[in-house]
Amino acid sequence: MNIKRNLALALVVATTLQGAARISFAQSEVDGPTALIVSYRARPGQRAQFRDVMASEGIAQLDRWKKDGVFASYNALFTTYAADSSPDMFLVLRFNHFTDLARWQKIEQTYPGGLPEKAQQLGAADVSATADIVKEDHATASTSDSQFFVLEYDVLADMPKYTSYVQGYVVPQFDAWMKSGVLVSYAAFVNQNPAGAPWSSFILLEYKDLHALAAREMVKNKARVDLAASDPVWKKWSDDKTAIRKEKAAIPTLSLK
Repeated sequence: MNIKRNLALALVVATTLQGAARISFAQSEVDGPTALIVSYRARPGQRAQFRDVMASEGIAQLDRWKKDGVFASYNALFTTYAADSSPDMFLVLRFNHFTDLARWQKIEQTYPGGLPEKAQQLGAADVSATADIVKEDHATASTSDSQFFVLEYDVLADMPKYTSYVQGYVVPQFDAWMKSGVLVSYAAFVNQNPAGAPWSSFILLEYKDLHALAAREMVKNKARVDLAASDPVWKKWSDDKTAIRKEKAAIPTLSLK
């Protein structure tokens, strides 16, 4: 009986230690790099005015907050073409730690969505979501010629599998596009709270210029042919991709800065 009791106690202790290890590992990641992604819609008839204010007062304000260390970096992007089916603007804020959001939460009390007072009369935040940064990279600095693409997806698999898919299938393609010279940067995010959200995965692509954007499909197809022939891991993910994600939107945007 004592042996059984000791074995049971040992099992409880082992299980508890394993749980503590899992919690410790999770906690080491909880306060890691985090993004806040916000989409905005201009009020009817106010799109041009909303853009003007954000390109001037809005960018100046964001630059001040960045200089003050509120966030690490940002992208402020206005949709290239007007459409009722898509937002008018996106803001991607990157924080070094999840807890750095505390300062932004206080800003939101006075500047909803980070909008200057004048901009608040012209537009409003539509959707805000915190996101994990799966992978991002830059080849060269952005220029005024840069063309951005926002891609939104529903994720059909569990998030660990999806992040493995991003690393094994998506990133090798983006790296090939960067090597070709058409892609300047990319960033892949996953929604920390995807239930009921308009997107589970958010990808931001930056093309060198309009010529590079025009070559998008040609470069993409060549990279896929090359990877299918040289990378069996990529090929396996390619065969399974329709069961992993569903593309919802592809939205061209331009930087306000």
